This record gives sequence, structure tokens and C-alpha cells, in this order.
Amino acid sequence: MYNNIADIDREIAALKEQRNYEILYWFEMGESDAEVAELRGDRSAFLPPQYAENPWYKLGYDDRQYQLEIGFNPTPANFNPF
Repeated sequence: MYNNIADIDREIAALKEQRNYEILYWFEMGESDAEVAELRGDRSAFLPPQYAENPWYKLGYDDRQYQLEIGFNPTPANFNPF
């Protein structure tokens, strides 16, 4: 049980760090094993794309930060017609 706000803030920070790691890990699964291993450090942001000649892959690779941002702010699906 948490006794104060500082404990809760530390727990939230730890959970956010774990979430960031998991998202980056799964996003980078298409990369080589050596690149995935580097996710434990924060060096993955500077790795070159593995399939630079593929325009679809390159678009996703260049847009990683945006994908992480929208992954952290999920919006509920709206199935109402117009």
C-alpha cells in the first residue's frame, strides 16, 4: 500500500520506463538481433534503418517518435456512423 504521493510518483515513473522499453522492443523486432539488444541502452534512436530502400519501412522508421506518442495516448474507437 502506498503511503504518500512520492511513492506513487516513483511507481508511475518506473511503469512508464518499463512501458517505453516494451514499446521500443516490440517496434524494433524487425531489426537485427544486435539492434534489438541495444534497446536496453538508449542508443537505438541513432541506429540506421535495416531496410532503407523500402519506402514503407522507411516511413515507419522515420515516424517512430510519433508512433510512440500516439501509443501512449490511446483514443477509444468510435463506431458511430457519421
